[in-house]
Amino acid sequence: MPKAILCVDDEPSILSALQQQIMHAFNEDFILEVAESGEEAIEIIQDLHRRNIQLAVLITDEMMPAMKGHQLIDRVLSIAAGTPCILLTGYAQNEIVKQIADSNLASCLSKPWDASELVNLVRSCLTSRN
Repeated sequence: MPKAILCVDDEPSILSALQQQIMHAFNEDFILEVAESGEEAIEIIQDLHRRNIQLAVLITDEMMPAMKGHQLIDRVLSIAAGTPCILLTGYAQNEIVKQIADSNLASCLSKPWDASELVNLVRSCLTSRN
């Protein structure tokens, strides 16, 4: 079954950086999808499901309009239980971010992140999923 990595951020420059780092590290091992909102991400996940493509990892920003990252994670886990999620945030003290990390629903990385740390975290998520 093909597998996908989905990156979600409302800032095009951040989304571009994520896309470049993931593509460089994982080349053609995965389908890489990007979304600029939680709503767009849900549509992509539903499309992946219809095409029988497994969502291997979700990487999402916390602070987005309309749907926050933690809300997206909740929706993703209701659609694709067990999907490893990585939450990016510039607000490390945010209580919701702390609750997400403590509940093991997602790993958290602070913005700006270190590219090698992100890649290693994605690798860890992929390994734990197999």
